Amino acid sequence: MKTQTWMFSWRGGVVAVILLTAVFCGCHHPYDRYPDTHPEAWTPGDVEMMFGGEDPMEGFNRSMFSCTDFLMTYGADPLGRVYTTIFPRPFIKHFDNVCVNLEFPARAVSSLLQAEWKAAGTETVRFLANTTLGIAGIFDVAQAWWHIPPAEADFGQAFNTWGFGPGHTFILPVCPAMNGRDLLGTLFDTAFDLKTYIPYAGYATFLNRMTVMQDGYAAVVDSAADPYKNYRQLMLIRRELQLRMWFYKEFQKQVAQYRKKAELQANAEKENIRLPQPVAPLPPKRPDFLKYGKYFQLKNYFPQDTANDTIRMTLFQVQRDRDWWYMPLSLFNGDFLRAGYRREVEMLPERPGLRYCFWKAPEVPENTPPPPEKLVIMLSGIGGIYTNSTMTALGEQFNNAGFKVLTLDSTFNWRFVVADSNCKLPGYLPDDVARVRKAIIAVMADLKKRQWIDDPEIFVCGYSMGGIQTLKLAELEERDPQLNVSRFISLNPPVSLESALKQIDAMVAGSAGWSKEEMREKVISAAGQLMIKLAPHYLHVSDDTPVEEYRKFLLPLSKEDARVIAGIFLKLSMREMLFAVHREQPLAGFPEYKWAERNELYMMLDKVTFEEYANKLLTPCYPGKTTKELLAQCHLKSIEKTLRNSDKIRVFHNIDDFLVTDAERTWFDEVLKERITWFSNGAHLGNFYYKSVLEKIVNAAKE
Repeated sequence: MKTQTWMFSWRGGVVAVILLTAVFCGCHHPYDRYPDTHPEAWTPGDVEMMFGGEDPMEGFNRSMFSCTDFLMTYGADPLGRVYTTIFPRPFIKHFDNVCVNLEFPARAVSSLLQAEWKAAGTETVRFLANTTLGIAGIFDVAQAWWHIPPAEADFGQAFNTWGFGPGHTFILPVCPAMNGRDLLGTLFDTAFDLKTYIPYAGYATFLNRMTVMQDGYAAVVDSAADPYKNYRQLMLIRRELQLRMWFYKEFQKQVAQYRKKAELQANAEKENIRLPQPVAPLPPKRPDFLKYGKYFQLKNYFPQDTANDTIRMTLFQVQRDRDWWYMPLSLFNGDFLRAGYRREVEMLPERPGLRYCFWKAPEVPENTPPPPEKLVIMLSGIGGIYTNSTMTALGEQFNNAGFKVLTLDSTFNWRFVVADSNCKLPGYLPDDVARVRKAIIAVMADLKKRQWIDDPEIFVCGYSMGGIQTLKLAELEERDPQLNVSRFISLNPPVSLESALKQIDAMVAGSAGWSKEEMREKVISAAGQLMIKLAPHYLHVSDDTPVEEYRKFLLPLSKEDARVIAGIFLKLSMREMLFAVHREQPLAGFPEYKWAERNELYMMLDKVTFEEYANKLLTPCYPGKTTKELLAQCHLKSIEKTLRNSDKIRVFHNIDDFLVTDAERTWFDEVLKERITWFSNGAHLGNFYYKSVLEKIVNAAKE
């Protein structure tokens, strides 16, 4: 977003920005003084330090970010709602195309300054094609017709190529630059931007882009215990991708591969030669130790390894862009996410409210009798928020089938901990599930008060940790019925919470010994590839999908890299929860919470393993109980009687889920018999984008 963001002209700001650059930029990266090798396992804080260095101006930066957050929340959001309601998506998109076209000189010159000759040529060809054939840039014909992508080059990248160090983080309100070097680059970008010399063009561009960015910005900061921290982490990785022109170069590779394949195909057709076609591996047969449950083979899955297959869960997204005509902020937008009612209910006096999101059942045609009222309550995995992508995408499937849907924060999410348990640490299954039921009762009372529900038939569906809680809730309801649930649907529940959390610790531990350069390359590669894979937003495959389409879901990560990155992501959830608890009720042994100096606290929280959490933090919350006794109650064998006898329970699992051992699978299969369904592939939650998997899950609530 290289537009006129500030009220002063670029000429008047030259001296000020150069002075700022001299103060805040150096010739070296602030992390360079740290050793190249990293003997211990990498933590989220280490990764952030590697990309952005320390944050000695944290107080100033947080103040400036607060200004940005205020402007985005109370300025860009309401203004964007009006703007996108008046102007439809095609207008906003094509207006942005014109703006991008007018930014051609900055991208071309900065490419030349980086000696990126191909990128400079690409930009020139794009400008000529889009200005003429694309009618002043309204249509991006270069991309649509000839697959020529924009270079996404800027002067900050050029200065980086020349050896300018980024210096420490330096934030100004509503400014995309994160350091002095890029702030100086933004000044030159503005000078070489043709919109700078067209009255009000910069402000119009700023407004247009803010409406597009606000929805994504809100997703990053709205549910964060520390919005500044989330914003900084994501912006640092985004900037690293830009510095490398990563997406431009990756797209060039893909285009070259596509053209080579097309050329081979054309030559083969010319010579009447049949090229070999990709063949999917046969799905594994039913293991001998699974004797009772149902078993389904997923065709054309192309398994990689349990870590990469698990990361495929990110491919399963809510149908965000179903409404082609209106942007997400528009009052007329019909996307599933926008249709949900987001509210809070008070659980404890003077505490933040417990959040939930509710979707009404789809409207039925006129003169059609209303269907029976059914409500599905969704419980997410560890740390999940009430609007996380996996939970809402699952909820959408139930909603499409005629169900009302209710989603809640995970008990391991910081908002749930602060709102419902008076900052009591989560992890002890009986207490967590009692709090979940208490929350459901409070939310349903609020829904009835608003006349959104009457007396629905209730279904509970949880996945991963939410799957364990779903099964424990079945046992609690059997002993003391309060909700009158018709069906408990559990997806990929670990049998033992203790062994599952140890597996996550082992995943992170695999990064011990990686150098800074190794870690940097792995994180950037994984982030870039996932962003590309997630671009369509909505991926569903079925048995009749062409094999070539299935192969698009493969992730180019090694098993080791995928394990570490997935583990670090899960560690972020625990860190955020511990930070929120420590802020409200200080935990012993950790640095004092300070508004403007949090780095030391984060680095200490990062070192807490899940095993240490159970031993040193959770157990003291339950005087008279040992860690072993607490963890025994977090094992599904503690509710074996209910699992054997309750006809209300349905479980869906994958035979290659790395959080469950073969011995645990055998036990699960023998206990649940025909009430458990096994899938041949998917690892942990990695097959939700298969239509057949989703159909079986939804049908479990229709039986």
